[in-house]
Amino acid sequence: MIRSLRRRFILIAMLSLVCTLLLLGGAINVIYRHISTGQADTVIDLLYENGGSFPAPYENPDPISGQGFQVTPETSFETRYVIVSLSDNMEVTYIDLDHIAAIDRRAVADILGNILDSGKSSGYSGQYRYKIYDEDAGSTVIVLDRFLQLQSAGNLLRVTFIVFIACILLVLFLLILLSKRVVKPFQDNLQRQRQFVTDASHELKTPLAIISADLGVLEGDPQDSQNWIQSAQCQVQRMDSLIGRLVELARADETVSDEAASPV
Repeated sequence: MIRSLRRRFILIAMLSLVCTLLLLGGAINVIYRHISTGQADTVIDLLYENGGSFPAPYENPDPISGQGFQVTPETSFETRYVIVSLSDNMEVTYIDLDHIAAIDRRAVADILGNILDSGKSSGYSGQYRYKIYDEDAGSTVIVLDRFLQLQSAGNLLRVTFIVFIACILLVLFLLILLSKRVVKPFQDNLQRQRQFVTDASHELKTPLAIISADLGVLEGDPQDSQNWIQSAQCQVQRMDSLIGRLVELARADETVSDEAASPV
């Protein structure tokens, strides 16, 4: 029973830990992905609003909503992007490749084809975040390279997984090591309960044995019955007293309401 109690304790504790870590790790990674995507959309909006370049350095501190992007003097050199202009019939009229070196016109055509086939106005195409802006004479597509940010998100996920496994193993080791101390009070209570049952059964068997002996004597000599009847009645009273004490002991742990209590 004690082993089963230890296993249940370890199982419940580990399930609680796993659920908590999964919720915490998932929330951290989802929030990071949301903030990263919001920053990418902010960068794309800035490029569109400023004709394909960044404005003067400024700060927009709103990281919770995903808009926490700060323009610095290095921003234009650190950001890799492509701007494509399309006509009404979806023909390419202009491509700006001055701010990226990883792709050429053929790669842009492939990425643009995937973007148009998706039917979405914004999203991811591989490592690139894009947005499509509809205009009177066509549309403008801005594609932003997010390789480093996606790599950071992947690293965060891997670190989260490693920490998750390490915490699971560490806590499991500690639970196995300390579970004996946790269940020791229950083990002591169980041992005391067994000892109490043994003592109580002995105390109850003694009056029953005497009553049985008295009844046997009465069967053999019914003339001299008064003494044996008194002896049996005495043992019955003794058993009644023992049972009353057992009931009182069983009720000792019950919670007494304030209304039932009164000064004595």
